[in-house]
Amino acid sequence: MTKYKSTSEVMKIISDKDKIRNFGVIAHVDHGKTTMSDSLLAHSGIISPSTAGSALAMDSMKAEQERGITIVQANVTLHYQQDDDDYVINMIDTPGHVDFSGRVIRSLRAIDGAVVVCDAVEGIMTQTETVTRMSLEERVRPVLYINKIDRLIKELRLTPEKMQETLAGVVANFNELIDTYAEDEYKEKWKVSIQDGSVTFGSAKDKWAINVDIMKKKGVTFNDVIEAYSDSGKVEDLVEKAPLAEGVLGMVVKHHPPPHTAQKYRIPKIWKGDLESDTVKHFLLVMIMVLQL
Repeated sequence: MTKYKSTSEVMKIISDKDKIRNFGVIAHVDHGKTTMSDSLLAHSGIISPSTAGSALAMDSMKAEQERGITIVQANVTLHYQQDDDDYVINMIDTPGHVDFSGRVIRSLRAIDGAVVVCDAVEGIMTQTETVTRMSLEERVRPVLYINKIDRLIKELRLTPEKMQETLAGVVANFNELIDTYAEDEYKEKWKVSIQDGSVTFGSAKDKWAINVDIMKKKGVTFNDVIEAYSDSGKVEDLVEKAPLAEGVLGMVVKHHPPPHTAQKYRIPKIWKGDLESDTVKHFLLVMIMVLQL
């Protein structure tokens, strides 16, 4: 059960910089990132769980609601509890349409990690590549959420073996993007892997997510996922065992750096001045000291 936090409790948590994460949600248009964001908001008590997935709460503009796309970036602060540790997670939902790529770049400069949302059936699309390239150019570490797993079951009717083969192909294609666009220092370190939990699968619409850590902890298998969508199954049982927030935010906590760690390698990328000047060296030192307070 989610335990809600007061403002004073949140302020206490953020006094420990290791318990802060700043991440954005990026994706090709209509791959489900705003639907996923809804479920994360519901987990933190910001919107009702009954409306998560349909409220599109991060799309506050009338034009966004009418067109069903994100036009401007929106940010929110979430509370997440993992085991006995509390975290404050700042999330930005970014536009997915190619016409608003400039707004994605601005968002990326304010965060340290990105959750790339990808449709399990469509796979890596043009805007998936574009936003991932932007993320890597800004030294923002990506992790992967493969969404709409229900489509593999209900539309393609894949067996567990074929499902795993399809998902492995999406992961391989995503890692090709990292190999192509990441700086040499980060090519291998930032590749995602099913085995280490930097890849999560699920259905944002149905509010569940699994990765290797959850599968081990909760004993959930791909057979359980398929069974949940059978005539005799209940998706609600899957949601109870593997809620979306636990899969996605758990992945963020595990694989995205806290700000004081990220800024050591991100400030030289963001700052366009002379990095060798005494002024800049002192500025960088002060920034890192402040982030470590």
